[in-house]
Amino acid sequence: MRSRARGWIGLTAIVLVADGALAQAIRSTLADRVDSTMQMSAASLMPTLRGRWLYADNGLAVGRVREIRVASNGNTLVAIVARRRWLGGGEIGVPVPSLRQVGNDLVVSGTRSTIRAMPSL
Repeated sequence: MRSRARGWIGLTAIVLVADGALAQAIRSTLADRVDSTMQMSAASLMPTLRGRWLYADNGLAVGRVREIRVASNGNTLVAIVARRRWLGGGEIGVPVPSLRQVGNDLVVSGTRSTIRAMPSL
């Protein structure tokens, strides 16, 4: 009787382990390489952008860049900006490709209302 119970316990354990192994996502080395390239790009931009003030087109101070992250889609870098309180406060994500340098200023297109309408993270 005991050996039969041990057999069922062993069989159940094998099925559970095999089921867990099948649930893991299959990733290609190409996807891993792209992820690591995006992470390295974000890390290389951090010293350049972190702490800089971000301005709107009209000279409005939007906030300071806190960090650079890879977007959830994995294809875009996003600057995390601490938005000024009178613009709604909180942190917002601004895609790095939409940033541009004008003189010494880091600038993003937008008005007070569009920046206020950006959702907080």
